[in-house]
Amino acid sequence: MNKMSGSAPASEREGQFNLDGILSELGSYGKYQLLLLLLLAFRDSFLSMCNFNYVFTAAEVPFRCEVPECESPVISFNESWSSLAAINATCQRAVLYPAINGTTPLTCMPDMFRANRTVACDRVVYEDYNSIVAEFDLGCQPWKRTLIGTVHNLGLLFSFIVSGFISDRYGRKVIIVGTPLMVGVAGLLKSVAFDYWTLLVLEFLETALGYGNASLVLSLELVSQNSRVAFSCLSDILSCLGGAFFGLIAWKIPYWRHMMRAIYAPLLVVVFYIFLVDEGVRWLLANNRKHEAVRVLNKVAKVNNITLSSKAQQMLDMITEEQNKAEETGKPQTQETPHILSVLRSKKMVLRIAIIAACFFCCMFVFSGSVINSTTISGNKYLNYSIMMLVAVPTRVVTALTLTRFGRKTPICVAYCLCAVFFMTSAFVPKSIWWASVVLYMAGKMCSSYGNFSMHVVAMEVFPTTSRNSLTNIANTVGRLGAVLAPQTPLLEQYMSGLPSVVFAVAALAVAILSLCLPDTSRIPLPEKMADAERIDEQSANDTRNTAVA
Repeated sequence: MNKMSGSAPASEREGQFNLDGILSELGSYGKYQLLLLLLLAFRDSFLSMCNFNYVFTAAEVPFRCEVPECESPVISFNESWSSLAAINATCQRAVLYPAINGTTPLTCMPDMFRANRTVACDRVVYEDYNSIVAEFDLGCQPWKRTLIGTVHNLGLLFSFIVSGFISDRYGRKVIIVGTPLMVGVAGLLKSVAFDYWTLLVLEFLETALGYGNASLVLSLELVSQNSRVAFSCLSDILSCLGGAFFGLIAWKIPYWRHMMRAIYAPLLVVVFYIFLVDEGVRWLLANNRKHEAVRVLNKVAKVNNITLSSKAQQMLDMITEEQNKAEETGKPQTQETPHILSVLRSKKMVLRIAIIAACFFCCMFVFSGSVINSTTISGNKYLNYSIMMLVAVPTRVVTALTLTRFGRKTPICVAYCLCAVFFMTSAFVPKSIWWASVVLYMAGKMCSSYGNFSMHVVAMEVFPTTSRNSLTNIANTVGRLGAVLAPQTPLLEQYMSGLPSVVFAVAALAVAILSLCLPDTSRIPLPEKMADAERIDEQSANDTRNTAVA
């Protein structure tokens, strides 16, 4: 009842309050919504695998210098003298004693190498040839290996801006269907790349033309205010379960070309979503396509076998009549022009975008970096990756419970404070108790996953429907710079063991502080227009005071 008392009359607001009422009647977990969840889960699971493909396809491979004087006819990575064939991965090897005298030994032994004298190796022998690193001979050029992940994330900078504008201008469905097809085609082309630079160009094109966050937007806009966090969490849980299979796929199909085909080809199936997925109702209403919005709402009611109340049906009839009158008179109903420059004239919106962008920068850096570095911690790298993805499942359950009950700001702040503690502690745990380091690292990753998802929810809730995806993705694009830096963090291990975790801890603390500057949107309806979005700070403050009084 409090929500009703704080809203405008139904005649004045045909969007948010009345739409929330209809969505509440339609339910959040009927057949229609569950089918949509499964479709989005399939799409997002394989996109998640593709988004982190470089974790395995560009994985570091142990290597040594080739010693022509000692190699057997069938060159093997593991030899009794292999440890002296490379020194600190500098692509230099110890000089062989007989080589100094100009003679060649029949059999090489470790004591025949001179560790205090080195020579640059001409060729490299790898432990296996499953990775791009080995196939394109990048062992002595580690910057080329990490550059793949950096270029991948640079493409996302372009992708999120473009997909945001397209989504707000042409609808959520265009991105839902279009981006997976682009990613699938680019990924299959990558699997036949004949050299490193061709692969690097395709890596950029894949992310520049694909991805985006339309699934999260559609999930938030599909259900009523009380269910939007839980529904979005359930959607993300399903995609995380699917994404965790990437570790097993990479384990069973280790060769990078075959692995790519296994995860990219299924995305081409998404072309059939043209017939299976409906456009978002909120977007249709915000863009005065009310006939289509009414059709979708009636379809949901039919699939869920729900009879709408007379009041809800009257509202749908009223919307239809208004649309018909507008078409008959030839005078389109007034609607807010979602021009991005008009939005950016608001100082409140600019400040809000800046704060969220700074939060996203740190969030993305910690989240992406922790996933990438998961393959370097103790244990099986494939299982480590799958576990890192699966920790999001209990995390999302906690997210659904806490974000609704305790608001937005406090849980995010607490999560990132704990994240900093766990990462910092894991960096200084002795290697002799490696299991403790793994547990602490996983705990830090869980907190990072919680905070990253929660921050995306807040970003969606503080911007109006007419430019929600555009503004969120502008902030997200700046945040992606953090993800661009993340693939370089493994190089920090050369300077100090555990240094990446220390850097993650510092970045997590920055998010904890910045999150306190954002409004709490847990009990506020999704803003439809600019005026609604600008009033969020006042609504949040009023809601906090009312809660305190109660």
